[in-house]
Amino acid sequence: MMHAFMQWPLGVSMAIVVTISMLVSWLAVRQVRRIWPHPAFKENNELVGFTFAVYGLIYGVLLAFTIIVGWERFAGTERLVMQETTILSELWRDSLAFPPAFHDPFHQDLIAYTQSVTDDEWPAMAELGQAHPKTKAVYDQLWRLTYGLTPETKIQEAYMTEILARMNELSGARRLRILHSRMKVHNILWMVLLIGALPTMAYSLLFSNKHAWVQVVITGSITLIVMLGLLVIVSLERPFSGSVSIKPEPFQELLENFHQRLAQPFP
Repeated sequence: MMHAFMQWPLGVSMAIVVTISMLVSWLAVRQVRRIWPHPAFKENNELVGFTFAVYGLIYGVLLAFTIIVGWERFAGTERLVMQETTILSELWRDSLAFPPAFHDPFHQDLIAYTQSVTDDEWPAMAELGQAHPKTKAVYDQLWRLTYGLTPETKIQEAYMTEILARMNELSGARRLRILHSRMKVHNILWMVLLIGALPTMAYSLLFSNKHAWVQVVITGSITLIVMLGLLVIVSLERPFSGSVSIKPEPFQELLENFHQRLAQPFP
């Protein structure tokens, strides 16, 4: 259900969060004031204000910490994607040190791998957090071509060392990208965030104010900021799905660059 919710446009998700926050706040204030009319809680204002400041600070720090960790992981995953495309581009250049019998099929497999990551593996990571069999098959073919590489000159020996190093880097970047696609916020942390959110949003109901609309606005604002924070965490938790996600644009740009290189002979 949460995965389906994150597929909606960001504007729709925001509108739903704002609507729910204000509606729930209005209903909660109305119910509390019906049972305990003003000024039943007036004597609680000083104590509730002090305890809410302490509790709100603790929960705010926890929420901010989770968002920062999620953002750092999201940014790290984005860097992995750019690193992988950089390695693929370098492999293309390094393979030109060898005869066409090697670099022609190697280039075709690099194109096939880049295309498959964009078309096949991205949806698989977004939905299942897994690699795609077609992409893995092309990746294995790149390794088979590398295993069969036989250098004939000193320069080719140097480039073979570079190609092997790049292939190992590609292997690491690819594996980390797939692992990051299934990493999530731990259940115990989600439990603390969700349970802690309820008192945070309900604290303002313990204040006493003459005007009900003021209490609705305050309660709605607190509820909104908490729900928006949780929405950010959910959005960052799945880096390859949803409206806030890492797009395959670096691979698409690299694919266009590969086709341009094919059309232009290497000097």
